Amino acid sequence: MSPQRELLQVEIEKVEISGLARMLTTFTTGVPNQTLRFIGRVGDEARYTSGPFSSNHMFDPMNPDEAYAPRMAEILAELRHEIEADGWVETAQGEQSWALTFGRPISE
Repeated sequence: MSPQRELLQVEIEKVEISGLARMLTTFTTGVPNQTLRFIGRVGDEARYTSGPFSSNHMFDPMNPDEAYAPRMAEILAELRHEIEADGWVETAQGEQSWALTFGRPISE
């Protein structure tokens, strides 16, 4: 019988910021920005949360890429390092570079 494993999925979520901050960012950059972060979830439980980063991808804001979110790769690398330091091993990657799945045996 193989040991049971738990799975952790990296997702992306929007970070709520004040209307004034959003307006100032749009005014200074000329492009509407979204503040996003990565969440590492096991089921419905958020176990890991990255720092925030901005994305100005106007057409698909919840699917950023490095061209529209310059700090995204750095923030993802930091989160990935934290997850792997806790014994998780990457088992899959989705269509987006940030859509990662990690697994590890369930400790008893």
